[in-house]
Amino acid sequence: MKIEATSDLISIVLGKGHPTIVSEATKNTEAHGARHPTSARPAHLAELDGERAPSGRTAAPRYQSAVTQPAAGLAKAPELLAAKQRVLSGSRLPAASVRFAGPAEIDVFLGELDLAIRPFEDCLRKAGARHSDRAAQLKAIIKKASIQTSKTRFECPRDMAEFDARLERIVRAGEPIVLAMPEGGGKVPVPLKTGRFGRGPDFAEFLGIKMRAALARVLREFHPGGAHVVVVPDTCLHTRDMGFCADEVRSHLEQLWRDLPRLGVRDEVIVADTLAYLPADWGSVVERSAAEVVASIAEDEAVREAAAAQSRSLMFIKDCGLSDEDEAVLFYAAVAGHPDGIPTGLAAQARAFQAATDEVTPLYMAINHHGIRGLGLIERVVDGLGFSSASYLRASVHAKPGCPRPALSVFHALAPVALLPMHALGVRVIDETPRWGLSFDVVGRMRGWQAVCEATTGRFLFYETTQEGVEMGGACAERAAA
Repeated sequence: MKIEATSDLISIVLGKGHPTIVSEATKNTEAHGARHPTSARPAHLAELDGERAPSGRTAAPRYQSAVTQPAAGLAKAPELLAAKQRVLSGSRLPAASVRFAGPAEIDVFLGELDLAIRPFEDCLRKAGARHSDRAAQLKAIIKKASIQTSKTRFECPRDMAEFDARLERIVRAGEPIVLAMPEGGGKVPVPLKTGRFGRGPDFAEFLGIKMRAALARVLREFHPGGAHVVVVPDTCLHTRDMGFCADEVRSHLEQLWRDLPRLGVRDEVIVADTLAYLPADWGSVVERSAAEVVASIAEDEAVREAAAAQSRSLMFIKDCGLSDEDEAVLFYAAVAGHPDGIPTGLAAQARAFQAATDEVTPLYMAINHHGIRGLGLIERVVDGLGFSSASYLRASVHAKPGCPRPALSVFHALAPVALLPMHALGVRVIDETPRWGLSFDVVGRMRGWQAVCEATTGRFLFYETTQEGVEMGGACAERAAA
């Protein structure tokens, strides 16, 4: 694999930075300057390695995988195969019908989101109330707000030792709880997932923001020092390897900042301007690290297996470069392992895409492991916002031991709890009590759901369906193919 210069990773022109909550007086203090230097110290790759392999294996770093199964969920969607058969039979992927909602109606929808997460918020309060010790209360609330707790080993004293120690220090010092997590900041450029509608923040993001705001509110009720969830968007770091459009990512971030007040969110959730905190040596460290990952893949079976699993996930994240939706249906069917009937040229293109994804996977791994973790990017963001990186609690959207994974949606058939807003579009299920979830664009179009857009801007907000349209599985796929 040829490792090219990575200066373009940080050559995105920044617009006006998101205003931080750090006062100028605070920025000028010696303590803040010490916590937030203008550039990170030179990074030695040996210091950036992850957990080492057990004795008897090679000494190559064991990279913490960022694989998430729902990232490749499109491969298992029956609507994908139904759409494939439809296109092969000479038809086209159905166009979504659209209706427009005015400001008053959108306010109603936002109120419904608040109602949808109220039971979740109540559960958090009950979880905290079962304990008398404050640290135990706060940990119970965070656990209740999290998913995949067995994978994150939430009850393992060894894996949670650092988390527990930091939480105890926060309680003793009366500092605010800062739960910081890298996540999102754009929509994946996969047309069957986010479609032509889903380039900006929609109700999928809104639901995730409100879920995290609810967590911060409940933590504040139990902790006088306050609480914040800091979102560190990482899409902007993957413009080169995954093909995210830099301008689109910036626009998405700025729109989300404008959306927060309308969502009723003040500082419960803080969405950071990640690029503003990159250390000066980011590009050179990532470049050298990518070469190291390539070498580790060649030398270490465990790293090789992790990279293969990562690549399978990334095939449904990386931009495939196709603009024709019907071609995209056949292309992703082939990528998903269903090449029968696919035109030879498209099938070959899918195989080439898989090889290209394999090739760029080491760069993706280097950004996540050596860049975000090794260069302490989350800590730089936390310090830059005026908090203490020595006391923050790290969260994640990928299940890792000792790292909580907050839920970003409520639980029902159209709210897969591990599906991220950047991979999907919002869905409103019309029922006696409307429910909110996430789904792929191809699912909505094959099921005949209606797209609801903002009347004043034309911006996509969510897909809308009745309870009858929520049926999952083969029967629905057969009807969609008809």
